Amino acid sequence: MTYCPEQLEDMYPYVYCRVYPHVEQMCEMYDTSSNPDFYPCPRRHAVERMADEICSRVMLEMRDAADDEDMSTRQFRGGLFRDLVFILLIRQLLRRRRRF
Repeated sequence: MTYCPEQLEDMYPYVYCRVYPHVEQMCEMYDTSSNPDFYPCPRRHAVERMADEICSRVMLEMRDAADDEDMSTRQFRGGLFRDLVFILLIRQLLRRRRRF
């Protein structure tokens, strides 16, 4: 049986495709060995700030992309969205540390 990662990647939900590029970008910017909030271990307040920034960016993008509020904009509201962003950040930070 052939493994097709592209098929699996195409299954990611819309919200993941909107959020994950921001997660990668924020980690590249802030997760550096010279940043005392992230090394040797990320501090919770620093990761929470990153999550808040990502949520704000994505909400702004969504508002700019939609003239009127539609279903895709509504799905980004609430604590579950921030929790999802926080989870993705933690996973990315763990993944980055496994490389070293």
